[in-house]
Formats: sequence, structure tokens, C-alpha cells
Amino acid sequence: MKRISLTRRSKFLIILLGYLIIASIMYFVFQNKSVWYGDDVYYQFQRIQGISKSLKEGLFPSISTINFGEIGYAVNIFYPWITLLPFGIVSLFNSNPISAFYMALFFYFVVSLLISHYSMYEFSGSHLQAVIFTLIYNFSTYRLIDLLSRAALAEYIATIFLPLCFLGFYETFFRNYHKWYLFALGFSAVVLTHVLTTFMTILIFIIFLLINLMRIKPFKEHAVAAVKAVITTILLTSLYTGPFILEELFQKFPKPDPQILKGLELAKFLKVTLQSNASRFVEGNLYNPGLVILVILIVGIFYFRKFNRINKQIYSAGLLIFLISTNLFPWHILQNTPISVIQYPYRLLIFATLFAAVSGSLIIKTVVQNDDSERQWLVAALCGVLMFGVWFGSFKMATTNSLISDPKGMIDNSMIKEDRIPDSYLNQYVPKETLNYLSSVTEHQMYINNKIVTAVPRDNRDTGVIDVKNLRQGDDVNLPVIRYRLTRVSVNGKPVPFWTSTRGTIEFNVKQSSRHNRIVISYGSKKLYAGLACLTIVGFLVIVVDVFLRRRLLMIEKLDI
Repeated sequence: MKRISLTRRSKFLIILLGYLIIASIMYFVFQNKSVWYGDDVYYQFQRIQGISKSLKEGLFPSISTINFGEIGYAVNIFYPWITLLPFGIVSLFNSNPISAFYMALFFYFVVSLLISHYSMYEFSGSHLQAVIFTLIYNFSTYRLIDLLSRAALAEYIATIFLPLCFLGFYETFFRNYHKWYLFALGFSAVVLTHVLTTFMTILIFIIFLLINLMRIKPFKEHAVAAVKAVITTILLTSLYTGPFILEELFQKFPKPDPQILKGLELAKFLKVTLQSNASRFVEGNLYNPGLVILVILIVGIFYFRKFNRINKQIYSAGLLIFLISTNLFPWHILQNTPISVIQYPYRLLIFATLFAAVSGSLIIKTVVQNDDSERQWLVAALCGVLMFGVWFGSFKMATTNSLISDPKGMIDNSMIKEDRIPDSYLNQYVPKETLNYLSSVTEHQMYINNKIVTAVPRDNRDTGVIDVKNLRQGDDVNLPVIRYRLTRVSVNGKPVPFWTSTRGTIEFNVKQSSRHNRIVISYGSKKLYAGLACLTIVGFLVIVVDVFLRRRLLMIEKLDI
């Protein structure tokens, strides 16, 4: 039989079509008339609501004025918001917020599949291994748990960019340092999505560097590439990190949702992993990587000698992270260290899943490498069916007669229209001084000369507006709105000087008596945001220019030959 030779463009179109079909299947399985009742679904959905509203008004997301207690909560200053923009963009064309949510998820399903394939193909040079890796990684149980049971939307999106991030890290430090831009792009995407994933990724990078420091050759060239990547990452992420750093330096904030570090009970962990149980933690489940990852880690023991050095390290990292996420590791010794910020050791299963998927794809490729291409792709297809079957089974187990599918907890259109989505985590991004007075702030208690008046700020284009009658010159006004570094206050259209009250809110003295007073609380600086946006553009231009010049140089070298 004559072998059909495909062009590079044809291969790309076939791969794209295949992943569009897979993403469509995932979408039709996952989509629903309501948003599933996961752990953090209210928090993440309220973030999306705020970002969608800002985009519709042509504004940068800043303080929350329509939800999160209507206290001017700065969730979009401290929690990265840029990778949630697709949800807001879809809402511009789809007035149904539930449907828009699932459409944006479909977009990220496609992006995840394509990034996974590209990253593994660049790493291994094999489309076969890239497809197998993509299927294992995207049908993994822990990523399903992240999206469904935990409803940790930002963490799930961060996992999309991790393959590119680690590919860029490998190229920058250990292989082709000319591809440092992959590191900048991948790591920037993680930074712009989830802070804790960024922190854990940095820790793993440091460990890999310490183990392989003597293998960085030529050291100078790789070091220069790393500096380029770091500087470009700073530029690319400045739109988020700029305001974040300004606010962190301005006043003290409590550690977000501190938890006691505790590994998962080993026996139960292995049991739920064998079941690929994706149910919620509060229903007695333990969050786990699933059966496929466990099988890979076990089989990998027998293939370990066949791995090269880098793949031995990848497999070892996956197995080690899998084990230390349990109570085999004494997590209590790290309770009073910066490591405690990760809150839950099971978060590390993100990386166990990633590394095990790399090892699993290599094992399957090794098994079939001597077979003809038709048999190889048949094996890949069968693996895909098996992985989808486990993923689908996990999904059905988690959503059948469970808390996740509880109609009273799921977000539906009536809950949105009636503004019944509960506020959550309001103690995270407020000043330390506010913690003891938070109830008075969320109850909208305004103090005028120490007398309590209820005042609920109303939204007006991402500003909070409070109408107050009969204010006299010299009156002391303490608003039920959090004060931040870039907070701005005006009364009847005129800016007024203000300070931080003892409860961490906005306080000022009335400059002019008036019967009707319109107090407007806003956030941000147009000049600052314009400058940061320019820095982001410069970051992209640095990459474009570097890639262009590099390609021109290669063309000239070929012509000289």
C-alpha cells in the first residue's frame, strides 16, 4: 500500500480538527443548564460577572462594585484576572451568562489540547507522543476535579499553560536557549492566572536547577537567555503585577485563607485514586490524580532504566510529588514557613499529573515504536478511548445524585437575576485592620461623626456611589468601603483628601456643607494603567523582534552555505 505523505499544513489541519472534535465532546459532556456546585464556584463566577460587566462598559476590571459584599473589594487587583477575559468577551455576544460560561470553557478546552500537543511535540519531536500526552493530560482526573469538584477555575486554567511553561524552562536552561521566549510566554500566562500555581512552579524550577546546575552548558548563553526570559516576563505581566505590588507595599494584608498543612491519608488516597473519584471533598472524597496516573507511576518503575536522564528526572518528580501529597511526608514541619501558603498539599497533584503524563506518553511510544504507523495510531486511539472512558466515568460519578448537582447549590439564571450568589472569602484581600471590623463593613455601616447610618454603595461604571443628605462642613465621614493605595474619592464632583480609618475603610472630613451629597469611590490611575499596558506591548514586541531576527540570521547562514 502506498504511504500517503502529508504536508506540514495538512498535519496541522488534521490535528486541529481532531482536537476540535475532542473539545466538542468534552463540552457536550460538561455543559449544563446550570453551573455545577463546586467548592469555589460562587467566588469564581462572581469574578467572571465583574469582569464581564467591566468589559461591557469598556473598562479595566478593578474594585468590585456589583458583588463581593459591595464594599469595593479589590479581588481583581490581588487575584489575576486577564485569563478570565475570554469569559467576559463571550458574554459580549451571549446574553445568557450560563451559556457564555460554558462557551468560554469550550475555548479553553481547545487551547489546552493545542498547547499540550505543541509542547510535547517540541519536547519529543514525535506527534505520536504528543497526542498520547495530550490525551492523558487533558483527560486526567485531577484536572477534572480542579474544574468540576473544586471549581478552582483559575487553577484549572493555569494547568493549561504548565506544559508550555516547563518546555520553555527546559529550552532556556538545558537545550536551545534561543527559545527562551517560550519560557517567557508560558510562565507569564501562569502568573497572569494563578498566584499559588506560580509559587509552586517556581519551587519546582529551583529544585530542578539545583539538581542540574552543573549541566547548564554553555552557562553564559543559558544565563543570558534566562535573564531575557525574566525581563520579558516582568514586562508581559506588569498590567497585573504593577497594581498588585503597589497595594502590597501600601498596607499589610492577612495571609489568604490560612490552613493547617496536612497530607492525604495514604490508604484512602490510594482507594479513591483507583476509583478515579472526582466527587467533592465535603462528601468524603479525597482529591486524587486518578487511575491512569497511578498505573503510569507503577509501570514506570519497570521502564525507568530505559529512560534518558531528563525523563528519569521527570518520572521521579511525578512519583515523589504523588507520595509527598500524602501523610507519608511530615507536612507539619513546614507549617510556619512560606510553603504554608499553598494551603493544601494536594495542590501539588497538578505537577504529579503533568510529569506522569509525560512519562506515560513516552512508555506507550516506546512500546509501539517498532510497529508500523497504522498500528501506532490505532494504539493511540485505543488509549484515547480508555482515558476518555475513565474521565467520563469520573464525571458521572461526581455529578450523579451528589452535592455537585444539587439544584439548590448550582448557579442558575434565577440565582443570577435575583442576585442570590453568596459572597465568599471577603476576609482575604482586605487590610489587616479590617478583619476585626469586617462585619460592620459588610453590613454597610457608615459613620457620620461616630453615628451609624446604613449606606449601600450602588454601582456606576465600576465606581461606588453613595448619596448622603445634610452634610455639614467639618463632619467626619467613615464609609463602608475598603481603602486601597489607588482609591479615589470625590464629593459632588470634587476630589477630597481622605485617609485610612481604624477599620481600614475610607474616612474624610466634609469640606463644604450641602443638603445633597454624591460620594463617588473609584480606583486606579489612567496614566499608570496606560504605562503598564505599554510595557506589556513592549514585552510582546521584544519576543517578536527576537524571533524575527533569529529567523533572518538562520536564512542568511543558509544562503552563505
